[in-house]
Amino acid sequence: MSEVLISNVEKWLTPHLERAFKIRYTEQLKHSHFTAFDPENPYIIGFEYIGEFTDIGSLGDVLHMAAQMGRLKTLIYLSSYGVYSPKKKLFSEDDIVCPKNFVGTRSAMLEDILVYLANRYSLDLTVLRLFNPYGPYQLSPYVVPTVLEKIATEGTVNIGDSEKVRDFFYISDLIDLVKLVLEKDPKGINVFNVGSGVPTSISQLIVKAQEVTGGSCDVIFDATKLREEYDYAVADITRIKKELGWEPKVSLEEGLALTYQWILGRSGK
Repeated sequence: MSEVLISNVEKWLTPHLERAFKIRYTEQLKHSHFTAFDPENPYIIGFEYIGEFTDIGSLGDVLHMAAQMGRLKTLIYLSSYGVYSPKKKLFSEDDIVCPKNFVGTRSAMLEDILVYLANRYSLDLTVLRLFNPYGPYQLSPYVVPTVLEKIATEGTVNIGDSEKVRDFFYISDLIDLVKLVLEKDPKGINVFNVGSGVPTSISQLIVKAQEVTGGSCDVIFDATKLREEYDYAVADITRIKKELGWEPKVSLEEGLALTYQWILGRSGK
């Protein structure tokens, strides 16, 4: 494997991917990037930089053309738990796909396109439905960097519903997983939840972050941040442990400490 083509992934992920792979990165895949496809090189795709539904169609056209021309073989799609219909227990890969917001909708639409292409052109597709990865280079408004930044500055963090429950896992575990997928090279279409499998409420996260860092921040209720969907979003990672032998190695405490050190360095402290 000489190179990995990457597009439409969140920008904070690229420094971590660059440390692990030789990458060719494009923020938003366009027709002009068609020559970058090589069946010998894996392609990692996300769902970012899709501002309108027409962007999904344009992206699908490029991928369709690449598949038709035999320029695609191995794909890893960094999807989201937002594809699922909300519920109040662990999410399984077999659960109903019925997104309730734009993030989930664009994730699900791109999943459908990739699954169609994989079936039509015999591609190897691994879909990774991510549950709140975090780590260095990730910035606000994501909850982990927001809380840690406010602790670093002894500021105030505005929270809508502190009892919402999430599943957090550290970025190095995601990079290890991508390496593992490329190494094992699973055939056909495979869908995996990716998370810690450990439920953590936002209030618990804030308490734990203050304990780990030895700092503090004021928590203020902010009604403008209330969101109706996904009161509970935690992964069942049974399938990925069984089929790929992957599970996260970095605890939430260790991950928060590592991320906080990066934030302090970035702020000059």
